[in-house]
Amino acid sequence: MRPILLIIILLAACLPASAQSAHERAARMGLGMNFSYLENWWLGKKEKGYSDLTSAGAAKKKEAEFAKIARAGFKTVRIPINFGAWASLEKPYRWTSPEGLDIAGRFVKAALDAGLIAIVDLHHVEMDRSVKAADSTDRVAWIWKEIASRYKDLDPERVLFEIRNEPHDIEAGAWRKQAEAVIKTIREVAPKHTMVVGFHDWNSRQAMIDSKPFDDGNIIYTFHYYDPFIFTHQGATWAGPGLPDLKQVPFPANGNAIRVPDKARGTWIAERIGNYREDSDAVKMFDDLKAAKTWSEKHKVPIFLGEFGSFGKYAKLADRCRHAEAVYSALGRLNIPSAWWEWDAGFSMYDEGTTKIAPCMQKAIDLFTIADQ
Repeated sequence: MRPILLIIILLAACLPASAQSAHERAARMGLGMNFSYLENWWLGKKEKGYSDLTSAGAAKKKEAEFAKIARAGFKTVRIPINFGAWASLEKPYRWTSPEGLDIAGRFVKAALDAGLIAIVDLHHVEMDRSVKAADSTDRVAWIWKEIASRYKDLDPERVLFEIRNEPHDIEAGAWRKQAEAVIKTIREVAPKHTMVVGFHDWNSRQAMIDSKPFDDGNIIYTFHYYDPFIFTHQGATWAGPGLPDLKQVPFPANGNAIRVPDKARGTWIAERIGNYREDSDAVKMFDDLKAAKTWSEKHKVPIFLGEFGSFGKYAKLADRCRHAEAVYSALGRLNIPSAWWEWDAGFSMYDEGTTKIAPCMQKAIDLFTIADQ
């Protein structure tokens, strides 16, 4: 038996039953993948409340991807879903798009049929602040009462509930209050299901480290890690000033100066460019992730890296693979389960011009397994 697994088993034996469930379920998650699609509210029409972000026909073509994810060796799939696009904005809340709910249900079923652990993730409920009050506590709690009711009879060993993706533009105390309300709501409906809970500031690692766990024992805590950001998000139009103009930033830094785009001057992006040599050092990245693991051990709670990866628009594949190697090797050494962002869109692991995982990406993935032995 692996020493790390033995330690987990011994620690779990000393924990309450609910906490044991969270630790044991986290230990089984291993390699994970995000399946981005049902969160893309911007694919819908504003006049329809974005409820038409997909259709039954379009979604049907995506269902086969879950079996492909499982065949690629992943154990867990995180399914981001914008349930909020299918719900009314004013009380009494009601579902406005039963078709959307049916599609979400089919995605979860496809994941389970493929033998995967499925994380049902409430994603983009705030719709980028484009819809007023979309993320009010009452509405989010109502949405979760409905979701939990729909999925409460599914195997709690294989279906987890992530209460909200990347809460942002919300103070730590306000987020904690909302999270407590949602946790209470879910627990009343689904007493055995493990919840996945992150913290304010976009599920940042530091926000988690600066926070305390919630009272509920059956929680896996999540954070996201996209460092170094100017590498992982070069070319991204949605992520920060000047990033769309950054191209072919290498990983790690190679000694050549990176020009600060005009739109980034005087911003946090410019600061990140100035710190890139340090931020792209694999030792520094390991220390970042180790700090998250230390928080986990201090509070005796399991953690899960819910998102990491790199955007492939301008970054070279070889650089992206080196970045993946740095993160996966650290995750394996630290025994932190994770989910890559994302399967088949802009952050995919695919070899150029194909829909197959690139050999160098597979080499990076394998580092997690090797380091965990």
